[in-house]
Amino acid sequence: MSGAPGRVTRESGIAWLLLDDPEKRVNTLSSRLMGWLESEIEALAGEPPAGLVIASGKPDGFAAGADVEELQALADRAALLALLARGHALMARLAALPFPTVAAIHGACLGGGLELALACRRRVATEHAKTRLGLPEVQLGLIPGLGGTQRLPRLLGVPAALDLILTGRTVGARRARKLGLVDAVCHPAALREAAERLAREGARKPARRPFVRGVTSRAGALLARTPLGSRLVWGKARAGVLAKTGGHYPAPLVALGVVREGARLPLARALDLEAGAFSGLVVAEPAKSLMAIFFAKNAVEAKAAKAAKGVPPLAEAAVVGAGFMGAGIAQGLAEQGVSVLLKDRDLDAVARGMAAAGARFAELARRRRLSPPAAKAAMARLHPTVSYAGFARAELVIEAVFEDLEVKRRVLREVEAAAAERTVFASNTSAIPIARIAEGSRRPESVVGMHFFSPVHRMPLLEVVRQPRTSPAALATAVAAGRRMGKTVIVVGDGPGFFTSRVLAPFLNEAAWMLLEGARIEWVDAAMTRWGWPVGPFALLDEVGLDVARHVAEVLVEALGERLLPPPVFARLADAGRLGRKSGRGFYLYGEKGKRSDPAIHSMLGAMSGATGGAAGGGPPADGEVAERCFLQMLNETARCIEDGVIADPAAVDLGVLYGFGFPAFRGGLLREADRRGAAAIVDRLDAYTARFGRRFEPAGLLREMARRGETFHRAATARTTA
Repeated sequence: MSGAPGRVTRESGIAWLLLDDPEKRVNTLSSRLMGWLESEIEALAGEPPAGLVIASGKPDGFAAGADVEELQALADRAALLALLARGHALMARLAALPFPTVAAIHGACLGGGLELALACRRRVATEHAKTRLGLPEVQLGLIPGLGGTQRLPRLLGVPAALDLILTGRTVGARRARKLGLVDAVCHPAALREAAERLAREGARKPARRPFVRGVTSRAGALLARTPLGSRLVWGKARAGVLAKTGGHYPAPLVALGVVREGARLPLARALDLEAGAFSGLVVAEPAKSLMAIFFAKNAVEAKAAKAAKGVPPLAEAAVVGAGFMGAGIAQGLAEQGVSVLLKDRDLDAVARGMAAAGARFAELARRRRLSPPAAKAAMARLHPTVSYAGFARAELVIEAVFEDLEVKRRVLREVEAAAAERTVFASNTSAIPIARIAEGSRRPESVVGMHFFSPVHRMPLLEVVRQPRTSPAALATAVAAGRRMGKTVIVVGDGPGFFTSRVLAPFLNEAAWMLLEGARIEWVDAAMTRWGWPVGPFALLDEVGLDVARHVAEVLVEALGERLLPPPVFARLADAGRLGRKSGRGFYLYGEKGKRSDPAIHSMLGAMSGATGGAAGGGPPADGEVAERCFLQMLNETARCIEDGVIADPAAVDLGVLYGFGFPAFRGGLLREADRRGAAAIVDRLDAYTARFGRRFEPAGLLREMARRGETFHRAATARTTA
């Protein structure tokens, strides 16, 4: 039997309550921990100390919120309401203790962890990069449930509290101090001393009243209570939520309502309002989907950590190709402490890459993500070069040159001639099979794929591609490098387009076929954003680049056949120099005022539609059909990827489409959406579209088999794992 989830000591009149659950890597506000807190707080109330400090026994975190597994298992609202009532009673008991209480915060203090800290009279936090405070529940489709929607506005004022609650963003110690969220900040080594000092000060004088931090919080709080100010504050907040969520995510709007109504009520009644709203969200579909993504991410991260186990920290690397992607990769590695050689064919090209990296470091310093000295030191880890001198020291070389097979093979040969035997060569290609690049390599076992997404610093996914001869050591090196850069890494098998490019291609193709049926560009994009995508397919194509899309299509059609043949739209636009945002025009026009529609392209599309005979389906598709056809094309190709052994893990599929190109998170991922619809219904729709449009909709054999057996993707994968 495991020990208690914490321990209590007393020193010089101060009680120290240390959260330290041996069953968990991080502390969570589970029912087990709450039960222990209840008994310990009751004991302290019976024998009062001079002060109480709540801290963590974990080295890198205070408390990371609720136990999500426990929440997901609670389908009964009555049981959940009972748990919330217990939690509220615990926080109220802590807040009412007749002696000073201090939360000593180092590391993550999130969700229920911050709500525990808010129930203390004072808070001190360490000035450390790992120390982050926030209420990120909206990211799981929930709202704060242990008093956060009420105690935070009462402490900071409504505007500042809404900024944290509605976005789920976190703040560091200094920002928390400025907001009034914590009373003091300190060096990590001084946390114990600072917490004890606050506790002893609290014994001599009462805690400060809310809003003493300055006029801003007080003014904001007062403004929210006036009729005109109330309309401004709440109206602006609601408009901001709808602009960001498109109405697909109910939690921020629910949180807004709970904060607004709770501000008019006594705390006890306001907490009942919070509990009712929280319990309703937990059992709703968006929260279930977002919690599924949370678990999928944990599972994928665990697999990546296992794949990279034993790999020593990367010290020296090289990037060949200083263009937009190469410079982004090099900058990301240097930011994480890796010394990087950045090579290109001439000094001008290298200089552009270094300038791009420098601009990114300047932005990080300006946004206080890095201190100016840290940004300068990171930039100094980038070493421009036009030769292969020094490549023998590189443990990993990432090639990010033009998407051409022969060019990539030539770079591989040049790198192998200059690098050490141990050097791993990774190609950043979006479609070319890694095995083809490795043909003729002297060390094919050291060749792997690392498919980054653009822009590198913003996109969280890295697709690591294992070709048949890739060694476990090379794979581990690539995965470890991606994790070092903070990427979510999925490992996939080799083949044209791997997983992400292969499933994205038919999605984009289908959208383009609709243009030849008479649909308008803006209308298709709007239909997809209404379905939940952050941008429509044509806006996405303009970001990717029409030349890149054309090249990917050529690779896929050559290997997989005419079902992946795109309409002539891509080639026509590329030939006309309409490459997307980078050329100032693609499906849209781009300028100083941003993106706008272009009447000229509709004339071009009209002529193309006439030349190809118009629509096979009898006119422009309806709104719902746009989303369904694109979804089914992506799903059908994913099923074929599973059949071909490119990818097998449903969690990796769901994260790949979510983090790779923005599949709607509230749907839980591509395969969770498919499981919700059912394989039989999906096959029926594919058959209906096949009758209208031909074999590009022919259902994959796996889907037909799943429909026959009544299987779902996630259950079938679990059965395979446990068999």
